[in-house]
Amino acid sequence: MARPRHWLDPLARRLLQATGELPSPPKPLKPVAPLVFDSPTVDTWQIDVNRASHSDWLKLPGCSSEQADLLVRLQRGGVQFSGADDLARLLELSAGQMQLWQPHLLFRWYSEPPNPVAAVLDLNNASSLQLQALGLSPERQQRLLRERSRQPFRDIADLQERLLLPAGVIEELIGKVCFEPVRASSGPELPLAKS
Repeated sequence: MARPRHWLDPLARRLLQATGELPSPPKPLKPVAPLVFDSPTVDTWQIDVNRASHSDWLKLPGCSSEQADLLVRLQRGGVQFSGADDLARLLELSAGQMQLWQPHLLFRWYSEPPNPVAAVLDLNNASSLQLQALGLSPERQQRLLRERSRQPFRDIADLQERLLLPAGVIEELIGKVCFEPVRASSGPELPLAKS
């Protein structure tokens, strides 16, 4: 049964408690957090995206060997990623897949970050005029057209290797270009004007 409270108003009660004529009320106990024994363990491993090995990439849920090969080849060429959106665009990952990967990705820069990306251009089917919008030098555009006529590019790492493009150029192209199968052309490709 609860102890009856004093009939005095609260101010008079505090005054009497302060003078010692009434006992002080007991201090309330601090709540204690319940112990949880069956909490799930958090999987907190991470990979440094710009230094990850092939086997590191394969630890990510659903990462294929082809994706890991592409990422390692780009890394060897000096390409670095500034964030998850770069990775998602390059590998065409779904939002669900990216959500699974996100907690495991660590983005550290070892050079200057790339500039923002522009609209996507299909390099295997782009016209000479469209290629000029990428900002490649006329010589690089000519080499691109020559290599593309021999065999379509598989991916951005294939482009880098065949054209011997520096990492900075490739970083600028990530998210701006894609590599679709070659469509039947409507006419001959016009050569670029020499400057």
